[in-house]
This record gives sequence, C-alpha cells and structure tokens, in this order.
Amino acid sequence: MKQRIPFLLVLVLLNCTDFPEPIEFNSIENNHEFQIKTYSSIPKVKVMVVGTYHFDQEEERNELSEENQKQIDNLVNALAEFKPSKVIIEKRPEFKKKYSLMYSKYQAGQLSIDTLANEIFQLGFKTAMKMNHDSIYFFDNQPDFIGSLEGFTFEGLEQYADSADVGFYDIYKDLIIENFEHNEKLLKSQTLYDEIKLRNAPQMQTFNIERMHAFEIRVGIDNNWIGADWLGRWYQRNIRMMAHLLKIYKPDDRLLIIVGDNHKWVLEQLMNNTPDFEVVSSFEYLNK
Repeated sequence: MKQRIPFLLVLVLLNCTDFPEPIEFNSIENNHEFQIKTYSSIPKVKVMVVGTYHFDQEEERNELSEENQKQIDNLVNALAEFKPSKVIIEKRPEFKKKYSLMYSKYQAGQLSIDTLANEIFQLGFKTAMKMNHDSIYFFDNQPDFIGSLEGFTFEGLEQYADSADVGFYDIYKDLIIENFEHNEKLLKSQTLYDEIKLRNAPQMQTFNIERMHAFEIRVGIDNNWIGADWLGRWYQRNIRMMAHLLKIYKPDDRLLIIVGDNHKWVLEQLMNNTPDFEVVSSFEYLNK
C-alpha cells in the first residue's frame, strides 16, 4: 500500500532543500504580452449615452404638464453638468435640414416647443440651448429589411416561431413577460426624472441585453435564421449609428447622445471597443 509522507517531513524537506534561483517573470523582457501594441495612444473623446423612453406616446404621462416640465428642467440641468459640446439626437441625417431649421428658430425665439412633447425637443433642443450650441446633430440609421427579414413584423416572427420552434424559442417567455411587467410597473411608478434615471441604471441595461439574447435569437436556427437575422440587423443599425459619431466628433468634444434606452447597451459596447471613445456613465450624472 502506498504510504503518505508525513506533513512534518514535507516541511523539513522544503526548508532543507536547496532550490535553484527563481526566474524573474515580471520583467518586460520575459513577459511578451506586455510588448503587444494596442491603440491606447489614440486620444479619446468622452461620450455619454442617455437612454430614454419615447415621449408623447402615453397619455397618462403627458410630458407637457407643469409637473413634468419641472422634471424635464431638472433632467436638462443634470445633463448640462456633463458639459457637452455637441448634442446628438435619434434622427437620420437626411432630416438635418428640417430639424436644424427648427432648432435655429427655437434658439432665436421664433419657435415655441411648448406643444412639442417628443424627447428630441424636450431633452435635445433644451439641452443644446442651455449649452449655447449653434447646432444639433443626427446619427440614426435604418438598414433595409432583406433576406429572411423582408416584410418583417413581430407578429410574423411569432407566427413562424409557433409553427417551427415551440418549446425552444419560448422556453423563457413566461419569465420575460414577468420581468417586463415588473419593470414597467416599477418605471411607471416613478417621477419622469427618476424613470429616466432608472432606464440608465446598469441593471436595466442588463435586462435589455439579456432579453434580446434570450428570445428572438432562438427563432429559425438552421432554417430561415429570422431571429438571429433580426438581432443582427439591430447590431447593424447601432454600428451604423456609432459610425456616424466618428464623422461628427472633433478633438476635445464631449458628445451627449439622447436615444431610446434599448440602444444604450449596444452603443456603449460598440464604443468601448472603439479606441476613439471613452464612455461616461449617464446613470452617475442622473444619480447625483
């Protein structure tokens, strides 16, 4: 039978044995990974992505009410603390002429936005005005629905899933619905300011990320790939949006992006992988 060496004898042997001098592995010469070049020398532009729900879509919220106008003023003041040099809104560049003219008239006191509830005006225009900006900027994009996505609707996606992937695509469906309803109830119980703040919390971004990767992507695998193609189009749209930022920014800019909150997570992931940008937490600014 194999005998174990007593622990005390092990200690004695360790103390009495002459070991060779250890090799120094902490020098750059021996740690070749420290010799790998990256792009850290590229100057970074600070970018803050503010995720919001789309205003003017729910009667019970009424962003133009006196109380909510105060909440919006507080939001604008919080965003101004970031000291943005450019405010970028969720509109495609082809709308530049229309909205730039509106902003110029608003800045000159020739246009009232008191009846325009959309966040483009209530957050975008107001923040740019507070910062004395001469212009606003546009970065949205809408890729074509091609291939398996031609004529896409969510109703069509679910109909296909029910005919081909029941028991697989919907394995988390009840949990998704439960979490969505819980979060919606939580959000709608807040003031307008606090709802926007919560939509920018890291936990809400995790919820958005995991939901998109737990449901649609499971539809049509190895058949028409419609679910994966849908998620791929979402990435493509946001990649193009971020690409617009590369053409917008100048050295020393501080970019403030106002966008639907489900864009926030993917835009920040993309910017964290792009050496031009340094992501700044909107939640921290709104939570001050």
